[in-house]
Amino acid sequence: MNRYDVGNTLILASPRFWLLPLLEERGLEPKGEVRPAVERAFQLYNSRHLEARTLEGALALWRDFHRTLLLGLGLEEERAEEIAQYLIQNWQDPRFWPLAPYAREVLQTLRERGYLLAVVSNWDATLPHILEALGLSPYFQHLAVSALSGYAKPDPRLFQEALSALGVPTATHVGDSEEDRLGAEALGLPFLRVDHLGLFGGLSSLKEVLDFLP
Repeated sequence: MNRYDVGNTLILASPRFWLLPLLEERGLEPKGEVRPAVERAFQLYNSRHLEARTLEGALALWRDFHRTLLLGLGLEEERAEEIAQYLIQNWQDPRFWPLAPYAREVLQTLRERGYLLAVVSNWDATLPHILEALGLSPYFQHLAVSALSGYAKPDPRLFQEALSALGVPTATHVGDSEEDRLGAEALGLPFLRVDHLGLFGGLSSLKEVLDFLP
């Protein structure tokens, strides 16, 4: 069995891949520093995502996330509200959830090799719908989503949920964060760190995962 985180593992969550291109299309440039704005927005998201158990609640959270991010990037309030609303109206558009390079190919190869696949992710109630919109749902036999399960990584119960759902005693967990590592290690599971941005060290591409899972 193999288990995947989603944000910054299968989907590139950094705004450089989905928000900055949208702003450029509209002739807008960030006036504030990007990194602090991103950190504040994700702090907001992380503090509230466990409560976002319904689509209505999740979309309200994403609206606040987008608005916080856009204001942090120096947009005027009216323009930030306009773009945040646009993103919510188009929340299932795949261009706002860009796949990491080789994501689909790696999942397909692992399925062909006979691996059972599950998601273990700190996310809200939108995740099953996003994976469906991206065409990734058929690859996974179970989705362990924090907001739907009631506990978040690094809580090992989220990892155990995936193991129990698939009826296996162990699995390799693929993720990008310390929460991924700590949760996997709490259950004695192998962990592969993927670092698409080259910030923390680890595998530079999902394609390298295949070398560890023959």
